[in-house]
Amino acid sequence: MSHHMSAAQNASEIVVMLHGLGRTPLSMLGASLWFKKVGYEVASIAYPSRRVGVEVAVRDFVAPEIENLLASRPVKKLHFVTHSLGGIVFRWWAALHAEKLPMGRAVLLAPPNNGSEIADQLLNCVVAKKILGPVLQDLRTDEDATPKRLGSVKVETGVIMGDEANLPFFRQWLDSASDGVVTVEGGRIGGLVDFLVLPAGHTWIMWRPKVLHAAAHFIREGCFPR
Repeated sequence: MSHHMSAAQNASEIVVMLHGLGRTPLSMLGASLWFKKVGYEVASIAYPSRRVGVEVAVRDFVAPEIENLLASRPVKKLHFVTHSLGGIVFRWWAALHAEKLPMGRAVLLAPPNNGSEIADQLLNCVVAKKILGPVLQDLRTDEDATPKRLGSVKVETGVIMGDEANLPFFRQWLDSASDGVVTVEGGRIGGLVDFLVLPAGHTWIMWRPKVLHAAAHFIREGCFPR
């Protein structure tokens, strides 16, 4: 009975999934199934992360999709779970749209919230620009770059960072604990409600049961399990 009740209560609570750079909604499949199982509706939004920068991703893909979502049904709460670059896309979207909407909570997994030292290193690399596209500019660590300009978050937000650097390729550029792509400290920004570090690498963090358990706890309770 209780399970049935909670599913009914959460019927109009939607968790929006935003994938990372060079990925598709398939990369968020594990997270989507997890949140469905605990009673949320899930919407996974795709954007061509290697073709457009963050601003265009929000304007042409994420914002219209969310508008359609809200127009199609009564939504009690709009939550977000993001991976990597998806966290920056969410922050840009939220800065423009969140205060007018029935916002719930957001969990950002491995977000390059202060840009990426790797992007700084790759900016002058022609091959990297070809592969990663305009978003490389968006991920610089300097004060004028997108992540720092977005400032603190207004939505109730928790961040989960991994500290298993299993991509030795980039390790030379990351001078402290990291998930192989983003440093743990690089996930911190103003306005966060909670911050958690778990043993995970950047690429698969959103498939780890411990991570998903903590994310669902935050969406439900507004804090990570201790």
